[in-house]
Amino acid sequence: ILQIGRQIFGKPTFPNAEVEGLPLPPVQLSLTSWKKQISEIRKLQLRDDDVVLCAYPKAGTHWVWEVISMLLAGQADYEPRAKELLMMDVTRVSKLDKLHSPRVLNTHLPFTMLPAEQMLSRRLKVVHVYRNPRDVMVSMYHHLKQFRLVGTESVHSFVKTFLAGEVIYGHYARYLNQMNRFMNENPELPIYSVSYEDMKSNATDTVRGLAEYLEVPATEVLIADIVAACAFHKLKKVDETKEQVTYLGFQIGQKFYRKGEVGDWENHLTEEEVEMFDREFYKVLDNDRFQFRHKL
Repeated sequence: ILQIGRQIFGKPTFPNAEVEGLPLPPVQLSLTSWKKQISEIRKLQLRDDDVVLCAYPKAGTHWVWEVISMLLAGQADYEPRAKELLMMDVTRVSKLDKLHSPRVLNTHLPFTMLPAEQMLSRRLKVVHVYRNPRDVMVSMYHHLKQFRLVGTESVHSFVKTFLAGEVIYGHYARYLNQMNRFMNENPELPIYSVSYEDMKSNATDTVRGLAEYLEVPATEVLIADIVAACAFHKLKKVDETKEQVTYLGFQIGQKFYRKGEVGDWENHLTEEEVEMFDREFYKVLDNDRFQFRHKL
């Protein structure tokens, strides 16, 4: 067990698990163990029309998942199920097998823990969402506090925890490194990367680009309808009506929307912390594929 909540900060209510060196959330009561779950995920039978959405936590997965679901359906109607019901990480493979097609599977796991060979052989559509690391850190802090996965530490102390990679799913830069490496090593599988900031600043072009990548017909009217339906405040409200997953006693779909802003880090970090954050984060990041925008 990785004790992310150290004694000096006060321990979290639910300590994290660890598999193959990767910190993971406390195991779902519905799962036997993370080790078994990862083993089954690697053997998950994929389908030719599956779409796989990959992202580090708090990068904007919910938002893009809803957009993709609407594009595949050809209408701006909300998916009645919570995203987590199609999340490989926390859903039993036997349940994923029973879901009707097309499935918009989603995950925070690295490719080493996914059925990557099938993704390659089937040439699946894979979408990657990324977000500037300062906002990811702040959003993750508030997220973990909600789920009691951090103790009494302040956001200022959490900066160091985040930069040490002692958070669920490990270091954000290492996640981006493995994504870049997989893309370089497998050019025959084009992965569509979209940034959270681009979604915020030009949602219309982003939705249009996703439709083109997914090779689904999308009129300008449909694109406009999806953009309107997926406004942050609307998604936050509609999530209250979805079929939810209970996790650690919480209805987790209702816990993921907070502010949805770009640049919220300015409300939390001092100038010295920003300088330290950037310096330490870029020591770990080994590529410049993903261009971050910290403000709009």
